[in-house]
Amino acid sequence: MKETIEFIKKLWSNKRTRSLAILIIYVIFFIFVFTLISSGSHNYQNNEETNKDNEEIKLEDVTNYKLEIIGENNFTYDSNTNKVFYDGIYYEVDSVPEIISKYDLNIFSPNNVSKLLEVGTLESTNYIDKSDTYVIKISDFEKIIYNNEIINDEYIKIIKYESKIVVDLSNYYGYVVNIELRS
Repeated sequence: MKETIEFIKKLWSNKRTRSLAILIIYVIFFIFVFTLISSGSHNYQNNEETNKDNEEIKLEDVTNYKLEIIGENNFTYDSNTNKVFYDGIYYEVDSVPEIISKYDLNIFSPNNVSKLLEVGTLESTNYIDKSDTYVIKISDFEKIIYNNEIINDEYIKIIKYESKIVVDLSNYYGYVVNIELRS
């Protein structure tokens, strides 16, 4: 043991070996720090994926929501009251004006939107407004919603916020759907 201490003192007295020893200590330190940082971000990503999975399950179970369809004809549907608000008047779902009866309100139920998100591709995540933007092929939309087999390489976008979903169909169908999730 005494010989080892003497050997270390002899190496430490030499400037070159001392510099090399300090360099090795720094390398070990930075490897340790980077290992800690990378394992911490890995845990954060796992938690983020778990939270997204929980949100998907919640989206499928939502029954209380409000649809706002903005396009050629603007109207609002409330699943809680089962009424449509159009042109300043509330209508029962069964007695909506013919001009807006072409919109099937069941298409934009949170359950159907959840199915669309499953086949969609995550395009971007905005951490400032806490939103995820998905792109879905029109052919997939038609297959899931209308059960139609078409070939179309165009895309629609769905932007998912914490309590709101925006389905942008303006390029293909000419309207945008805002879905406000209430529970």
